[in-house]
Amino acid sequence: MSPRTKEQNDAIREMRMNQIMQAAAEVYLEKGIQLEIRDVAVKAELGYGTVYHYYKNKHMLLEDLLWDALNRTESAVMPALTGFGGGLLKAESFSGLLLRECIQDPSVFILLKTVADNFHHFPGNRFSKLFADFQERIYLPFVEMIREGFGSKSPEKTANLIFGSLVGCAALNIHHNMRNEMDVEGFVDMIFSGIQLKER
Repeated sequence: MSPRTKEQNDAIREMRMNQIMQAAAEVYLEKGIQLEIRDVAVKAELGYGTVYHYYKNKHMLLEDLLWDALNRTESAVMPALTGFGGGLLKAESFSGLLLRECIQDPSVFILLKTVADNFHHFPGNRFSKLFADFQERIYLPFVEMIREGFGSKSPEKTANLIFGSLVGCAALNIHHNMRNEMDVEGFVDMIFSGIQLKER
């Protein structure tokens, strides 16, 4: 049997890392920051040594998971970021896309929840760059949509309210196994109808 090529090795490495990160997201939903590499190995149906080969500790694994989730989040909301229409229409579209991704992809939910919690479970400043990138790529464009759409004097406050509502709604659906029952458009419409009434 001939040895694997570099491309084959890279493909295997990427597949393994995705398998590990998916398992880590599922374990994190069950155990939070108490997860251990051993738990992830069991969930991924891999040997402990295999997971440890890629990640020496859970903080390195969670850091990769959250960076990957940021990229997934940006891809999910890109149609709203680059689309046409007024700020309000874009903000509603953004919120629907974000909630749908949050419910379907546990790593995106974990990212949003972790940002909302200000990374308080994680040691040191290792996530300051991630937080800055989240602000620049996700949060501030959304705040600008709110500013345009509502003419709000405090768009950050409104954006925070919406993000908090989306995270809370996703948490209920994820932790109560109701992912397929969520009326995303109806929930987003309810949030925005309430804000429009308040802003009048």
